[in-house]
Amino acid sequence: MELNLNKIVESIKQNDAIENFIKELGNTLLNYNKNDRKVNGEDMNNIELTADEELEFNRKEFEFLQDYFKKELSDLSKGEIYMVTNQYENDNEYHRYKVTQYKDNLECKYIAFEKDLPVNVQLGDIVRKINGKYIYDGQATRDCK
Repeated sequence: MELNLNKIVESIKQNDAIENFIKELGNTLLNYNKNDRKVNGEDMNNIELTADEELEFNRKEFEFLQDYFKKELSDLSKGEIYMVTNQYENDNEYHRYKVTQYKDNLECKYIAFEKDLPVNVQLGDIVRKINGKYIYDGQATRDCK
């Protein structure tokens, strides 16, 4: 069976129902991601925590990352996993980032150069190192956020 992708794409362009569905699906997914950051209708970024609540939140986040990274580092077939945690300020020469692995109850920080990282990488993104290059891992990024 031979697929003619140009013919399929042209058919989709001519069919308003499919085009509208794709646009609506895209908007729904965008709204879902925005609403995912809300608790009781309030944006999670605007919630103020007490010192004890913040400490507990940080502890649970660290535990989650330790468990997640332990599982991911046990099988390196998909590459070594890192979280992009910081960008060096005023580093106009080397363009360095800090990438972190969570293992053995430690945050292990390493230096990564922008040229080795995916284009438009953001803090909090999960990347995997394969053959000296970092590849963005969208699923792991969603899991960890």
